Amino acid sequence: MRRILLTLICAAALAACGSAASSTSAPGNGSGGSTSPTVSTGTTTLGTVLTDAQGMTLYYFLPEKSGTLGACTGGCLTVWPPLTVSGSPSAASAVTGTLGVVSVTVNGAATSEVTYNGWPLHTYSGDSGPGQTNGQGIENMWFAAEPATTASETGATGASGTAPASTPTSTPIGGNGY
Repeated sequence: MRRILLTLICAAALAACGSAASSTSAPGNGSGGSTSPTVSTGTTTLGTVLTDAQGMTLYYFLPEKSGTLGACTGGCLTVWPPLTVSGSPSAASAVTGTLGVVSVTVNGAATSEVTYNGWPLHTYSGDSGPGQTNGQGIENMWFAAEPATTASETGATGASGTAPASTPTSTPIGGNGY
């Protein structure tokens, strides 16, 4: 029963990702004026992944390949908040790829979403603390970003170098906005 419920939740979240809203009510979670790097790395059960300033795992979404916007809008951005910044993003020394920004609309205002080697970066509302990777492999479209993630990534392998799971590693039910 729990697996069926999780499958339905994931399907609803993915359906929301395809909605064509031009704005969202998702909160930004970038570093803003923080002195911490916007993008760092952290160790998880998947290996080394990219993290935000709070240590939360960062993910990329296959339909957003090469910075394509509009693939995750509306309710999708509530489940997968974009990593936003004011100004330019900064990286810790272990982050070897190219950081950039793309313009997105959050809470009705234009803001800058951080990209890594062309991929817009998101956190996952099902992760409640640093080191969690509950979003890895959801619907075989969401993957934890790692320092080796390239612009031509296909999601065929996860941060551990193995095929990703099709569901989160733990059940993110309750208290996560579902």
